[in-house]
Amino acid sequence: MPVSMAVHAHADDLPIVAVGASAGGIGALRKLVGSLRGDVPYAMVVLQHLPPNHPSRLADLLRVWTHLPVLEAREGLQPEPGHIYVPSPDSILMLEAGVFCTRPAAGGARRPGIDTIDAFFESVAARHSPRAVAVVLSGTGMDGTAGAVSIRQAGGVVIVQDPLTAQHDSMPTSVIQRGIHDHVLPVSAIGRQLLACFEEGYTRPAASQNWESTVSATLDRILSLIRREAGFDLSGYRPSPLLWRIQQRMDVRRVRSFEDYAWLVEDEPVELESLVRGLPIHVTEFFRDADAWTAFRHEVLEPLIDENNGTPLRFWTPACATGEEAYSLAILLDEIAHESGHDVNYQIFATDAAPEAVVRASRGCYRAETCSTMDPSRLSRYFYTVDGRCRIKRFLRERMVFAVQDVISDPPIAAVDVVTCRNLLIYLEPDTIRKVLRTLNSALRMGGYLFLGASETHAADKLGFAVVSRRWNIHRKVESLGALKQNPAPSRGTVLASLVRTAAERNHVPAVLIDEECNLLRLYGDTAGILHLPAGEPSLNLLRLVDRSWIGQLRAAVSQALGSAQACAFDGGVTRDGNLSHVTVSVTPLEPASDGTLNRALVSFSTRDNGGEHPVPANLGDAGLHEGQRPWTEWEEDLRISREELDASREELQALNEELKAANADLNASNQELNEANVDLKEKIAEIKMQSDVLSSGAVMTVFLDRDQKIRWFTPAISQVIPIQPKDVGRCVSDLAPSFHDPLFASDIHAVLATGAQSDAVVSRSGDRWLLRRIYPHRSSEGVMLGVAITFADVTDRTRAEHGLERSKIWLSAQKEAFQSAMNGDSLETSLGFLLQSLLDQAEDDRRCAFYIAQGKTLHHVVGMPEEYAKCVNGFEISPESIACGLAVATGMPVITPDVLQEPRWQPWTWLALRFNYRGCWSFPVETSAGHLVGSLAMYFERPREPTALDLELATAFTHTAGIIMSQHYRAEPGAS
Repeated sequence: MPVSMAVHAHADDLPIVAVGASAGGIGALRKLVGSLRGDVPYAMVVLQHLPPNHPSRLADLLRVWTHLPVLEAREGLQPEPGHIYVPSPDSILMLEAGVFCTRPAAGGARRPGIDTIDAFFESVAARHSPRAVAVVLSGTGMDGTAGAVSIRQAGGVVIVQDPLTAQHDSMPTSVIQRGIHDHVLPVSAIGRQLLACFEEGYTRPAASQNWESTVSATLDRILSLIRREAGFDLSGYRPSPLLWRIQQRMDVRRVRSFEDYAWLVEDEPVELESLVRGLPIHVTEFFRDADAWTAFRHEVLEPLIDENNGTPLRFWTPACATGEEAYSLAILLDEIAHESGHDVNYQIFATDAAPEAVVRASRGCYRAETCSTMDPSRLSRYFYTVDGRCRIKRFLRERMVFAVQDVISDPPIAAVDVVTCRNLLIYLEPDTIRKVLRTLNSALRMGGYLFLGASETHAADKLGFAVVSRRWNIHRKVESLGALKQNPAPSRGTVLASLVRTAAERNHVPAVLIDEECNLLRLYGDTAGILHLPAGEPSLNLLRLVDRSWIGQLRAAVSQALGSAQACAFDGGVTRDGNLSHVTVSVTPLEPASDGTLNRALVSFSTRDNGGEHPVPANLGDAGLHEGQRPWTEWEEDLRISREELDASREELQALNEELKAANADLNASNQELNEANVDLKEKIAEIKMQSDVLSSGAVMTVFLDRDQKIRWFTPAISQVIPIQPKDVGRCVSDLAPSFHDPLFASDIHAVLATGAQSDAVVSRSGDRWLLRRIYPHRSSEGVMLGVAITFADVTDRTRAEHGLERSKIWLSAQKEAFQSAMNGDSLETSLGFLLQSLLDQAEDDRRCAFYIAQGKTLHHVVGMPEEYAKCVNGFEISPESIACGLAVATGMPVITPDVLQEPRWQPWTWLALRFNYRGCWSFPVETSAGHLVGSLAMYFERPREPTALDLELATAFTHTAGIIMSQHYRAEPGAS
């Protein structure tokens, strides 16, 4: 059925085209929206990264480039087909229940990988409707990749701008490298493909049919490894933030495919450790959404404290990350107690699935920037400064209980009065969200409160909760849902995998993972005999577990490694079983944390035993030996055998020495030959270097490609036309976007490689420049095709001269034909018609032109526009108060109106422009050789437009000729004036 009939009225069924662009995306957006013709059956949403509080003119620009209505995507607005929507840079836009929803993007609320482009892509995919298309245009980074995965998983289509046409190819290349795309197209072809995607018979390309099984299987493989090795079960998390974190690590390690990265994390435990440090995602801050916390205090905490009247209160913050949310709750409770004068008896349980995060949260030590948004009085009451950081005071930390607990899979904290779980659910799949809400329901006492994040709009009221404040997402438990099912026992395969891992760690090189304060985070291998637990209070600090003689060197090595980002080592000694062993201690820094600081290091211990002989006491026979001590006769026998083996080895060594002397003589002879060849080679190198210097020193633009079209050598000047850098050697030339327009470039290279015939072409370059492009075959001395050499030379002056000469010939021919017509007595309409047709042929665009003749104080149409238009403008007054042609004839000067709808003078006549479909109007006076103004030339354009130098040159030439013909007309018909 036709595309226009495919639109359904229901909002959830409306086709959505989500377009994401970043750096360099303005040009691509202009081409895309400009290519949209007629009624489109979908709503388009254009998303571009801009900093918050930064004014955006994107909507205004889109209105100039397209005829479709362009609107701001406001809260609660329902999208309609045939419209383009643009969100504010101060908001994160999502689509929920068929309408737009927004949330603030300022400050720490903006999270890379799930906000802006990816957030909207995911919300569209959440409709579970195949009627969605994601378009990824020019941009840096990986924005849109994770969201494109969600679109594909929901059955939608992913279209990517061809990276060769993108100003910045990182965003489209990231999607292509992951195999998520359906179509890779230049921007000019995307509009047509969008219509095809919504036709009834559309079928996605066969090459992209099985993408999901590959990506999903590889992601499951990585998550299974994390679950087995680190104990994190991330299967309930949405794939978008997980994929984004994995892609971050892939870019750091320069791995392009998910399959290769899965192999990497299986081979390198340190890489797995670096990945696990970023999973799950920890994004939190003190008093995030301050208004929400104020409402939470007045509507929940203060009434709860008044009602309980000294009864102990229990609070739980699951997924506490680094502790800011839990400490925010503790600060509010202490402030309420201080202001009311009552002693509030409470305890806060803060848990997280990541042991490392729990350790950091329990220390309560934060960077000064993290606390910078807090009120100074609150900061001074609850924090003190140490080592340039802010630390929570002990009296508040003592109210907290930190523990490792996974709210998705572990049993909850029981009988709590309040749960604050803000901004965890946005990372989870819908089924997992329901499971977590049931867990939180079972943890709360009847009447207990649940405080969620502002953007977590989930149906908690259907899972035993009643709404207290929908705006601030506060709920109260009103119904118990019963006991949750216990997690199943681990499978036999999981147990075996755990045993294999334990065995590998016990037999691996002894090593420990530490933080910047030398606290142990993980042990690898068997560290017995190297680390010792001292008497007194147990400690997990490495400096207290190693030999005392190492402490100073170890502290310095850790400081140096974390400060310089380079590994360092030192030698030490340790006594084991009465024997001295030498130990090399190596400190290797891990990858930087998300804030750029180095705070993790791997300390490994390489041990070698003392190689000295064991002392044997004198006058000791076999008697009087201790239990287990060997008799002297056995030592003597071992010594005799060793001497015999030594003699045999000496004979073998002598024979080998003779063979070595003979081989050395042959080597000397070969060395002489090599010296002679080396002299010839140096001469050749000197000759090649001289030739290279000659080519590189001038403005010669040359690049050499091999048979696979990969760059092998180039001159520096070539960067003027192709953005080549030294690191691009070995890269395919088609990966680079040239600054010239040459549609036959790739095909001509293929032709030269195939036929060996030289290929020449004149190609255009930005800035109205022209280049002579030549492709030569490059053969070996035996005639074997090795590749091609491509040279460029600037031929702008010559080309302009040729074009000018060609134009002059055409103009002279047209003028001659018009003059001949006038001399033959043809009508003025016929004679000027020849000029008009030649002008339109020269312009080569969609402009319309017309000649007008002055009759007294008014103008009359001669030729060019339809009869209906002539009736509207005939008799137009020639006056300085007029517009367009009337003003041009009155003043004798051109009147250029780029956009008649923006010109105040045109207000009474905009109906005429709209009726005859033009926006730009240029008027040029026609003057005789005697200086009399006899008429005008007008040019009309469908879109707003400024004239170029060629436009003005055309107008001057043709108005001059028209002036002569009109003058002849006046002389032939005096009454006409």
